[in-house]
Amino acid sequence: MRFLPQTGLIRIKPALRRFYLRARMNLWFPQLPLAVAVGAAGVVALMPTIRAYAQQYLHLQLGGLFNALHPLSSGVPEFILRGVPTVIIGGLQIFIAIGLLLSSRLAWISALLITLAQLALMLGYSHESWHSSGVLYIFVLLAALSVSGEAFRKSSLAAATLFALAATALLIVYGVLGSLILGQGFAPPILTLPQAVYFTVVTMSTVGYGDILPKSNSARLFVISLIILGLSVFLTSLTAVVGPLVQGRLSRIIEPKRKRMKRVNHYIITGEGSLAQNTVRELLNRDKAVVVIVEQPNAAFGEAEIVQGDATDLEVLRRAGAETAYAVLALSGDDAENAFVILALRELASDAKKVAAVSSRRNLERVRRVQPDMIVAPNVFGGEVLAMALTEEKIDGEWLLERFLDVKPQQS
Repeated sequence: MRFLPQTGLIRIKPALRRFYLRARMNLWFPQLPLAVAVGAAGVVALMPTIRAYAQQYLHLQLGGLFNALHPLSSGVPEFILRGVPTVIIGGLQIFIAIGLLLSSRLAWISALLITLAQLALMLGYSHESWHSSGVLYIFVLLAALSVSGEAFRKSSLAAATLFALAATALLIVYGVLGSLILGQGFAPPILTLPQAVYFTVVTMSTVGYGDILPKSNSARLFVISLIILGLSVFLTSLTAVVGPLVQGRLSRIIEPKRKRMKRVNHYIITGEGSLAQNTVRELLNRDKAVVVIVEQPNAAFGEAEIVQGDATDLEVLRRAGAETAYAVLALSGDDAENAFVILALRELASDAKKVAAVSSRRNLERVRRVQPDMIVAPNVFGGEVLAMALTEEKIDGEWLLERFLDVKPQQS
């Protein structure tokens, strides 16, 4: 009886894997839930200011609104001043949520840092308790983002540089406007644009010469928000721009023998079992270019180039060069995964030869329906051939090849 829980886990794991593949969760999970959660946090951050703004100005004329928002006006309502940091963070979170839908690594890093800044502002700026629903929601969101980094792999140096420049420019505008609005709260007062630019740059760089000091509570809170957002933008930009360069350099140092080949007319292998390993070894012995798609690096594949990721993911197949490959061999021990690899290749409109392995006879017809160019079924027909040999039945070589390699799958 003590072995039943382990047996149950062994049975549940393949079932969960099949559900994951059939629901095409690799295309939207956890990207979609996290994008919705981050966007919702942004909306929640915006709502108090929007509600107070509507109550204060909905019944006023536009002229009074513009006068109240004038940068040098001393009559700016307190709720606008207190709401500036949360409004900035809320707007950024909604923008970042779009990047999370696209599996952007930069968006994930940004979401992580912005959510951390939001948590700090909620606890120190809004004085919310640790047990409030808003703080608990941000805590859960921060934990979910922390453990989901592997799902966000798309990175672009050009996009990262553009984000760094745009975020820095946006933060400078925020700092300049805030400094002008709260100009009387500093000593000496900030009354001109050059003074505001100077104070913003000095604060963002954390130099702090001390020649301009915040005196009012609103000014101090503004400076705190500017420092937090400045550090977040700096760390995000540094990670996004410098990270890929350092990672590429380290990869070349650690794995000097594994050179990136020209991915044209090459062979792509998916799966990590003995069939995949033996096929890779034989192709390498014949001087063929081989790319292996695996979830984790595996030394058993020798000098073959490794692409890490889910073989049913269109982006991973593109990185492996499926659109220009000579053949793609889905040799996993999971028949459902092999079938989804073939479906993904058809979605890519790849002209590569499509080979699928089948390990169970009951799945043979199901795999045929996805129309691979060839089906490899050694486990299915191995027992049949062995029984024929033991009973001394005549085994024809051509018949044996047709049974082992189904090169003419039936049309659905």
